[in-house]
Amino acid sequence: MRLPVLSPSLVGAVLAPALLLSACSGEISVGGPGAVDRADLEGEVSANMSGPDADRYDVACEGELEAEVEATQDCLITFSDDGSTTGVRLVVTAVEGDEVEFEQTLFIPADEVADAVERAYADPGLTIDEVTCEGELVGEEGATTTCDIVSSAGDVTVEATTTTVDGLVVDFDLTVVS
Repeated sequence: MRLPVLSPSLVGAVLAPALLLSACSGEISVGGPGAVDRADLEGEVSANMSGPDADRYDVACEGELEAEVEATQDCLITFSDDGSTTGVRLVVTAVEGDEVEFEQTLFIPADEVADAVERAYADPGLTIDEVTCEGELVGEEGATTTCDIVSSAGDVTVEATTTTVDGLVVDFDLTVVS
């Protein structure tokens, strides 16, 4: 089966370009013994979002953020209009007293990448049975993940490569690799 190389801004449509994550790093006080409370963490991520559509997004973190260098916590930012999501991974870079400093890295969850791949290749008329992606797509230029497309016409592997990141909008290209 032959599929075209696509350069969609599919995930760019997932989150409105008017919304920005205003900082790549942040600082927050420890809310409990050795960790930043989940609610405080969600509030900090929300506070870092700006733009006219900031109130149309919900932030949900998986749990608290341990006050240890290199500790991580993932939070999902969900657009209330269509339910699409972008992830933010928080990584602790320093702990000084009750202050926890962290960096934020965007990522697109694997299921969101799979949905985008399916939309991109279903449009040219291909009937797709299933799309599964190896993992998330990190919001850093050049980052990649692969996705397998299963269809009645045959199976194909597609690579998604981040091309640009603007606020919470992560654009990527799709290339057939096998």
